[in-house]
Amino acid sequence: MKTITATELKTKTGATLDAAQREPVAIEKNGRQVAVIIPKADYDRLMKLENEYWLARVEAAEKTGYIGTEATTAFFKEKLKGDAETGSD
Repeated sequence: MKTITATELKTKTGATLDAAQREPVAIEKNGRQVAVIIPKADYDRLMKLENEYWLARVEAAEKTGYIGTEATTAFFKEKLKGDAETGSD
């Protein structure tokens, strides 16, 4: 992976963007990597993987009996209301 400084990025933006279409380019500021410019295709692939991950988490939660945020909120509100009326903790 190519690495350039933030100052170089300011003066070589076009060349850096061209390079980033082929491979990731790390940006350093004060000697630390603070960002990475990646090809758009890589970004799209990462977003697809992330979406697939969260979809799998939702599907797994539904299979284990998760009823959703609205139903969970309504359940606890009703439970707390009932506890308040009966004076139980």
